[in-house]
Amino acid sequence: MTDEEVPELLDLIEHRRANGLDTYDEWWEGVYRIVTGPSPEHGTLIVELGVVLLSKARAAGCRVAAPVNIGIDRFDAKVPDMGVYRIDTKRHSPAFLTTAELVVEILSPKERGGEKLPFYGEAGVKEYLEVDLAGGTCRLLANRDGSWEPIEHSAVIDLHIAEVAALL
Repeated sequence: MTDEEVPELLDLIEHRRANGLDTYDEWWEGVYRIVTGPSPEHGTLIVELGVVLLSKARAAGCRVAAPVNIGIDRFDAKVPDMGVYRIDTKRHSPAFLTTAELVVEILSPKERGGEKLPFYGEAGVKEYLEVDLAGGTCRLLANRDGSWEPIEHSAVIDLHIAEVAALL
């Protein structure tokens, strides 16, 4: 939806923000996407994976956030389930990072895998971890000059894809 298609959109967005309903909402090149919170199983995996990532990120001098905003608010921003980022990462605004070292996307029902990869590539995200709960699979990809290649072990933090698979 755009504010030209739905004139009340800006009021709706402000209402969602004022009431804390916009946590997972995203902007896709000027188009606002309303996204609900995760299922209990999705949320459980966020917590379990967060436990695994926290010490590994700290050891690499990074932080973990769940969720995290990446991009430019009200234009092009995505909200991965989790992000590993450096404390000195530049920001577009106080709440929006320009990039991340690693993002985690736990696919929601009917979500297409890799759908956000072009955005993350342009934003300079180094690694992408995708989990498909319904399919019981996960994959870790590295950004190699804009091309995403499968890897088994993260170069950002000491994480092996088998550790993630063990949580499924």
